[in-house]
Parts: sequence; C-alpha cells; structure tokens
Amino acid sequence: MKRLVMVWALLCPLAIIGLNAQQSSFYIGARAGVNTSKFKFTEDLKELYPTTHSIFGVNGGLDMGLHLNKWTISTGLHYVQKGSEYQTDNFEENGTVGYFTARERLHYVTILLLLGYRDYLANRIGWSIAIGPSFNFGLGGKVDETTEYFGTDETDVQNFKVAFGEGVNEDYKSQQVGFQISPGIFLELNERSKLLFNITWDLGTADIFNPRYKDANDFFNGRKGNQTNRTAMFTIGYEYHFNFEDKY
Repeated sequence: MKRLVMVWALLCPLAIIGLNAQQSSFYIGARAGVNTSKFKFTEDLKELYPTTHSIFGVNGGLDMGLHLNKWTISTGLHYVQKGSEYQTDNFEENGTVGYFTARERLHYVTILLLLGYRDYLANRIGWSIAIGPSFNFGLGGKVDETTEYFGTDETDVQNFKVAFGEGVNEDYKSQQVGFQISPGIFLELNERSKLLFNITWDLGTADIFNPRYKDANDFFNGRKGNQTNRTAMFTIGYEYHFNFEDKY
C-alpha cells in the first residue's frame, strides 16, 4: 500500500498539469493475448534446478486511464497465467540415479498502475511505452512432478494443488509485486478509438514463497534462495476515448 501511495504521489502533479492541456481524454479499454513465463531461482535453488523452461499461458482484462497530451496514466484489472517447468540434474537416492521434472501453472488477478508516453510515427500510427508496478493476487494453481529412475521402468508421478496465503501450509504469498515494461504500437481507428499491439515484460521483484511455509518445510533446511516470476505477454487491445476537448 505504501508503494501505491508513493507512485500516485508522483503521478498526480503530472495529471493536474495535463488536465489543463489540449488533447486530453479519459479512456476505457480491453486487451487479451498469450504469454510465456518461467521462474528465476537464486543461490541453492538455482543450483538444485539448473534447467528451467518457459510455459505458455493466456492473459486478458480491462483497462482505464487518462491520456494527457503525449502522456498516459493507466490502471487495469487483468487475469494472467504464470508458471514454469524446472528440472534437476541427475541425483542419487538410495543407491539409484534419478531425474526430477516439475511443471507449475499459477493463476493470478493483477492490478496495474502505469505511467506511459505516446507519440505518432505517421498519420494514425504511433508508438508507446508504459512502465510501473503490477500487484498480483494469487488465485490458485497446480504442480505436476515426475521422477524417473535409471535402469528401471519405475516413474514416480505426483500432482499437487498450489495454495496462496500466509498460513504454514500455503506455498506462495497471496500478494506479489512485479514491475512492468510495455512498449507497443497503436493504430488510430478514428478520433475516439485506438487499436493497440503490445509486448509486456512483468518482472517479479521479490521471493514469491510464503516465509512461514519455508520456515516449516524441511526441504528448505540448509537450502537458501528465492524464486521469482518472469513473464512476457503479447497482447492486442482496444481503447475508446472520452475527450476533454473538442479536438483529440
């Protein structure tokens, strides 16, 4: 909450100045697309899981904001799928060599708070960039684990639900903060409507593990390290503008 207040404190003076400028509008919109995501591990966890692969997901949601001359202040409510596939090297267990693979899919509702800039490249076509924090609220998820053993047909397959919260049995924090960078191109359909094409990188800023879960879980005894989300989203969006001036 403190971070949110600080960001708004920085953005409000810009909004006051922009409201007095020409070409100002309020807009609403929607977007949808696909994304790839994977985990980033540090310290002992990175050593344990040296191989990570991206998984595909979907995203989409609603947007609203202010367009103030060439600047934008926007927020949005989005659904985003995140997760990763990660693997160990060969390991020895009870005299047998094994190989472990896990695949996680996580579901989030995300609230955005972005400061952006837009300018025209040609008639009706322009470029944009927006940056700012994302506030991610975990809904749930699942993990599929597979352990293969050398010299035998034995394969151990397990499936678990992933929980978000602050309790001792909940894997991940219920609220996770990220930072977004979103360049794009827009096409002006008319004086009130725009079509947008964006690539957005959402970078986790802190460990997503619930601290109480880590403290209680024997797996983390002697193992240090964090796990963060890295997501790249490819979206198509639409905006409708309500102009403050007769001319947009």
